[in-house]
Amino acid sequence: DYETLIYFFLDGALIGKQQVFNKLDQKIRDRVREALDNGVLLRICSAAAQTFGIDNKNIVPGFEIVGIAFFYAYAENANIVLTWS
Repeated sequence: DYETLIYFFLDGALIGKQQVFNKLDQKIRDRVREALDNGVLLRICSAAAQTFGIDNKNIVPGFEIVGIAFFYAYAENANIVLTWS
């Protein structure tokens, strides 16, 4: 078993904003909920959150806002790190 983290940055962070999430296709919303139900950690870059006005009042439940240092510390001990932009 692996622990899985998805780190949303740049425009990808918008998926964690409740107003945007609610407009996504139902299949995408279901996959996000499935990921959460299976223990996937969903984290939003704090700089992107600030840029897009994402905060604790409008974040999708299950997502957390963290800084880039969190991601680097997490990735440092990971067996596999995949990134894309």
